[in-house]
Amino acid sequence: MRLTLGLVLLAVSAVRAQDRYWIRGRITDGASGRGLPNVSITIKKQGVGTLSDSTGAYGLRVLPGLYSLTYSRIGYYSRSVPADVSRTDEVVDVMLNPDIRQLEEVSVTGRAPDANVSATQMSVVKLDMKSLRNIPVVFGEVDVLKALTLQPGVSTVGEGAGGFNVRGGRTDQNLVLLDGAPLYNTSHLLGLLSNLNADAIQDVTLYKGGIPAAYGGRLSSLLLMNTKTGETDRLSSTGGIGLMTSRLLVQGPITKDKKLTFLAGGRMAYPSLLLGLFPAPTNRNRASFYDLNGRITYRFTPNSQLTTTLYRSFDTFKFPQDTLYTTQSTLLTARFSQRVNTRLSFNLTATQSDYRFFLDGQGAANTYRYRSTLRQRDARFDGLWMPRPSHRIEFGSSLTAYVLLPGAITPTGARSNIISQTLAAEQAREWAGYLSDEWTPLRWLSIQVGVRYARFSNIGPGEAYQYAEGVPRSRETITDTLHYGSGKPVARYGGWEPRMTARVNLTTASSLKFSYHRTRQFLHLISNTTAISPVDFWKLSNALVTPAVADQWAVGYFHNFRDNQYETSLEVYRKEMTQLVEYRNGATLLLNPALDADLLAAQGRAYGVEVSVQKTRGLLTGLLAYTFARTLARVQTTYARDQINGGAWYPSTFDRPHNLTLATQWKWSRGWTFGTNFIYTSGRPTTYPDGTYRLNGSKVLDYSQRNADRIPDYHRLDVSFTKDGRRRPGQHRYSNWSVSFYNVYARKNPYSIYFQRVNTTTRSYQLSVFGTIIPSLSWNFNY
Repeated sequence: MRLTLGLVLLAVSAVRAQDRYWIRGRITDGASGRGLPNVSITIKKQGVGTLSDSTGAYGLRVLPGLYSLTYSRIGYYSRSVPADVSRTDEVVDVMLNPDIRQLEEVSVTGRAPDANVSATQMSVVKLDMKSLRNIPVVFGEVDVLKALTLQPGVSTVGEGAGGFNVRGGRTDQNLVLLDGAPLYNTSHLLGLLSNLNADAIQDVTLYKGGIPAAYGGRLSSLLLMNTKTGETDRLSSTGGIGLMTSRLLVQGPITKDKKLTFLAGGRMAYPSLLLGLFPAPTNRNRASFYDLNGRITYRFTPNSQLTTTLYRSFDTFKFPQDTLYTTQSTLLTARFSQRVNTRLSFNLTATQSDYRFFLDGQGAANTYRYRSTLRQRDARFDGLWMPRPSHRIEFGSSLTAYVLLPGAITPTGARSNIISQTLAAEQAREWAGYLSDEWTPLRWLSIQVGVRYARFSNIGPGEAYQYAEGVPRSRETITDTLHYGSGKPVARYGGWEPRMTARVNLTTASSLKFSYHRTRQFLHLISNTTAISPVDFWKLSNALVTPAVADQWAVGYFHNFRDNQYETSLEVYRKEMTQLVEYRNGATLLLNPALDADLLAAQGRAYGVEVSVQKTRGLLTGLLAYTFARTLARVQTTYARDQINGGAWYPSTFDRPHNLTLATQWKWSRGWTFGTNFIYTSGRPTTYPDGTYRLNGSKVLDYSQRNADRIPDYHRLDVSFTKDGRRRPGQHRYSNWSVSFYNVYARKNPYSIYFQRVNTTTRSYQLSVFGTIIPSLSWNFNY
């Protein structure tokens, strides 16, 4: 009897010994007092860890015992704190102090020092906003998007081009979200600068692959950006004065209890002063722009808050030929965040994004205004549930409404020869739901599996053309016009989008990762240029323009050396795309009521190898990145008129096989930092004339094979010198100076090659956006 009772007591004791308790708390910035997101919390001996959420809160579930928790985030001093977990949950709040010696990492921050190895995600880039001021840039203006192009797999079609290309994708295949609202125009000055004020941005994360199930609607990448939360303990200001722009950002508490905080910032430009220094005809161009950021946050409790943000940008650019371009972007976001307990939290978000473009002709007999607009409204719910330390479950849904005007032109003068024309407006609704689980069954294995379902409906009022069977579509083959009433479905599409990422730790310093994702794109940018231009416009999928679909596979090997001081990675990817929008030779895009007849469905294929070596700590830091990548397209049709290169695969406009980047930052004494960038890329494909023919007695250039030629290769060296006025961590008042030299050896990198018949000969002309060295000087302050 006693033996039986003893065994029972021993069993009960063993069961109780396996009870798990929570170690939870909040991590704050020692200088500002605000919550720190993405702080790595690890218990190295047990091999477990987690990251703090957007408010700085975290939770770990462990067995009873004594533990040593390590808190680390690049840009801050690491801390180790003991925790005694016996029979109750333990609360451990931690404050991390900024480390001014850790500010200049080239690209990656806001994560654990070994995140490239230990994190489940792959093909992810995170920018360190504090280090951007040490990167040499044109005109001395800190540029978020240009910093991204230093990363492997990210490129542009040329100097001064708007947008960016990820793993061979087009510029419209990137979903760019600012505080959750989509940003359709990312450039100022027709692509010379990004329209994001780096002073107002808290974090930047680019997913080149393995896109989370919570997001969709684009084929190639996801770019997440969030504005700063605003200081909670004091009023502070940041700003700067440069040769082209001046900016100011103010933030601080509004109420004494510091529950209500604000952030307000703006940037204005005076580029005409610099443009006047360039040779003709560039010196006759006139331009101006501004952008505004605003944010108000109210914290009801430490676990709940309401945030509203505003973004506004405005651009004008005037060419000597009396043509004025104007673009406007307005974003509004409202978000309620609630942390129910250590296991459950959720966000409710509503956004509105407006993009408008105007083209004003100011010629004597051709005064007009052309306009194109797009409005998107979103409502979404996102939830996070952590039932146990080995599971991280995310779920949610979203509803989106689109209203766009493809184009309209009206005369603006009594003597104008322009005839009014307005294309029919387009409307659509999109619903999506998702579920994903990040599961860590073993210390060396982590799997993230998710699925997203999207449903898209193009709705009336509107009209659609029907075309004759057995012949190519054209205006002449229209047989009927279908009219749809308000709210009536014109076309419907939908489908599942599976996502999966897996990580296997080979050693404590190396891992192997695999990812797969499928995405759909219902919104297409119609453009006949290589980069985003103001006359581009957006079009919704309809009965004849079906959604594009992409499947991407990637595998990568990641290894760190010398206690994560050196990070290396090798990634191989392949992407298959269908129903891409291509254009018939000689297509008319602008103000074409029968545009569907000039659009072709294409297949796409992209594959490549990305190699990266990065040094993250020390007096000398840097990134060496090389990418070999190919991007091909094919249009197969039964009609000879619609064939492109005979139906064979041909290089897409964004096919640049070799890309090499070397970026360094060398810390000198007395606060000086010397930065360099060297960039080399293969020339992009283009089409040269291969002969001539006679038309009405005149010789005309003949262009046959699309993208069969290439412009010359591109390479450039930039340097910068930055003087940081800080002398201690947490110093509030300081200033810095930055001097940079863009294109040091003044290479005339060609953007395009043009051909023209002059008398009896064919002459070629090279366009270089920046054909000389460009020095710049800027002064920045923090108070």
